[in-house]
Amino acid sequence: MRATLKLAPEDPGVLSNLGLSYALSRNLKEAEAVLRRAVARPGVQPRVRQNLALVVGLQGRYQEAEDIARADLPPEEAAANIAYLREMLSGKRDWKKLDRTGAVAAVSSGS
Repeated sequence: MRATLKLAPEDPGVLSNLGLSYALSRNLKEAEAVLRRAVARPGVQPRVRQNLALVVGLQGRYQEAEDIARADLPPEEAAANIAYLREMLSGKRDWKKLDRTGAVAAVSSGS
């Protein structure tokens, strides 16, 4: 990663990968900072902005995450993505119940 950063220090894709690496290391503040830098670059791809929305959502700032997601997605899809993230983080998904396609089976919350 360091070699790639030296070759293309402001490439949005490289910055996005670095940001996701920070997120996987649970360093969400650094991940957000790097992803914001990536999003500010010209020619940024929608997936980079969606990665930023994910990292912001992981920090519990759901409305801000949804606003970021709406830059590239229809409002309903952005809202659904963030609602899914919120549900996932609340523990209302049973990750052990995967079907053959890898899709997560919805679990009743008991409400």
